[in-house]
Amino acid sequence: MIFSTGSFLRPTSSCLQCCRRSFAITAAYRDTELAAPPLLARFRTDMKEALKVKDNMRLNVLRGILTEITVLEKRSEAVKTDKQLYKLLSKRQKTCKDAAAEFQKARREDLVAKENGQIGVLQAYLEEFPTLPADETVEAVKDLIRWMQSKGSNPKKDSKALKHLYADGGPFHGKLVDEQLVAETFQRLITELPPWDPFSRAKEPHDRYDRRR
Repeated sequence: MIFSTGSFLRPTSSCLQCCRRSFAITAAYRDTELAAPPLLARFRTDMKEALKVKDNMRLNVLRGILTEITVLEKRSEAVKTDKQLYKLLSKRQKTCKDAAAEFQKARREDLVAKENGQIGVLQAYLEEFPTLPADETVEAVKDLIRWMQSKGSNPKKDSKALKHLYADGGPFHGKLVDEQLVAETFQRLITELPPWDPFSRAKEPHDRYDRRR
């Protein structure tokens, strides 16, 4: 609201606060787009197109993505790389999949359809990233398990096993990888392993206790 005082108009404090908040959000979007990957800058254009053709599913997904990016910008965690954006989209898609599974249990087919629609929108964007091929990803996980077994380590008991893949010198270091596929593949493969027998391999020094002997 604006009140008249004499011959000029003076804005109220609430009006000024709204303006400052609007300018801050606009600046956050602008700065993010300048520093961000090309796909992120395209989201704004896609959102306008979705609004134009009344594609509410895509519109809501894009609004959610941009809102989250703005929040991250305010926390000094701006999305500036393809890897950061890919992880953000993957996380949102996983949230939708988990929600769909819960709605399926509750027999809420309408909500399941809604979550599946969002999953489809996110998947279309995720497929535009140059990720490591699925067969190479699976093979790297298999190699990790074989390597751990050769060192006398039980993959089922090592909660930090997958970190070897992303560490310096690891097959996934510095690469864009489908982390959900990695986790699912690892879990599937270790459940297929026979009961762990630490003496089934050739005995060789692999820890400080063996070397002391």
